[in-house]
Amino acid sequence: MKKNKIPLWLFGGLLFILSSCLGNDEIGLNDRNLSNCQIATFSLSCDSISGLSTTKFTIDQVNGLIFNKDSLPYGTNVNFKVICTLTYAAGSITSVEVHQKAIDKKEYWNASDSLDFSDEVIFYIISYNGKESKSYTAKLNVHQQNPGLMEWSRDENPLPASRATDRKVILHGDSYLMYVKNADGYELYRSRVSDANNWTKQPLTGLSDNKTFTLSQITEYEDNLYLPSSDGALYCSAEGQDWTRVENTPEIVALPGTVCVAPELKRPSALSAVIRDGDAWLFAAMNISGQWQKGKEVPEGFPITGFASNSYTQMYYSHLVIVAGKDRNGGLSNKSWDTMDGLAWICLTGSGKNYFTQREGLMLADYDDKFYLTGGIDASNQGLKDIYTSADKGVTWALADSLTFLPETYQGRGFASMLVDKDNFVLLFGGKERNEANMSDELWRGRINRLGYKD
Repeated sequence: MKKNKIPLWLFGGLLFILSSCLGNDEIGLNDRNLSNCQIATFSLSCDSISGLSTTKFTIDQVNGLIFNKDSLPYGTNVNFKVICTLTYAAGSITSVEVHQKAIDKKEYWNASDSLDFSDEVIFYIISYNGKESKSYTAKLNVHQQNPGLMEWSRDENPLPASRATDRKVILHGDSYLMYVKNADGYELYRSRVSDANNWTKQPLTGLSDNKTFTLSQITEYEDNLYLPSSDGALYCSAEGQDWTRVENTPEIVALPGTVCVAPELKRPSALSAVIRDGDAWLFAAMNISGQWQKGKEVPEGFPITGFASNSYTQMYYSHLVIVAGKDRNGGLSNKSWDTMDGLAWICLTGSGKNYFTQREGLMLADYDDKFYLTGGIDASNQGLKDIYTSADKGVTWALADSLTFLPETYQGRGFASMLVDKDNFVLLFGGKERNEANMSDELWRGRINRLGYKD
């Protein structure tokens, strides 16, 4: 025997009578619930979209927005119908209408029909008592940038001193200092680290016009700057403007860089140098008190000019690494060398290993938890633009992913200044395409997209 169904209009009448006799609170339908039309939870699922079912969505009740803060990976295909599951703050809603922008369709939604989230979907919620309504715009975010792509751009503003024959930019304190050599001698320009575009010429004293200084080897040690000259002298400056000759120094041939202090090992910091002692070429180091100590003899093939250097601390040990360059006999190198005290160096590159071509004037920096190496001038006097990375601090090198390559409009060069700013941009200042060319006045910036994403 068939059961008699209660007509919908009669059920509504019974509900009205019950609510009148018992009161809304007694059946869970108070005035607040009757007029509440807020979405409480929101989720999506689709077997064809990886990770969608575990994606968390934020519901902005004030602005009526629903979105996933953590975007789906770049390249995720969302052109599928998905199941949408909602719960409501009131527990019950009279009706829901949706507008799917991807197909430009607006209709009442029965909560079981799949939806197209390849574009925004607008939900129109009507409260149980029919007196209130609220709309939500829901969006499924997908990264629009390839996270591994390094996007490069050239600044419109040229660097000062366009006819420079040598140029070096360093970070000192809260400023970039740019040292320039041109027909008029040596000049200094300063810029805030926040822009690197607006440069102001600064007074510069102590760098005599009748001497040649190796600008590429300006080294910061214990808050002071040091610079070698072609006659074997060493010059020092606290703020970068006023330079004086350091007395009682050995004959300086090169300044590879700084070995930072290692307090856990009670090992002091050191300014590393290559010196000439009579007919011998020796490693040497100066401590914070200005005292010098001689080290081992410099081996054949050790670079004296055109090398790139980088200091780092790892597992309580401080290291100074230099890469490539030109040795005392004029031979080019593609080796890496390491020291922990400036007095003894070891070659990191195994015999017969040629990870990249021999070169001088290359650029080196810490970036993306690796050493990044780029450019230089090779044996045929041609500027380079290849990029290599080392995950083991210079022991081995690999050609970088093509996504990080410099653009076609960038001309290969050496002797540029390479710095990394607080926003994870790599800055390439100047450089020259051949040894005898003038320095470029270009500033290039590049950043791997994922290093610019906010947490």
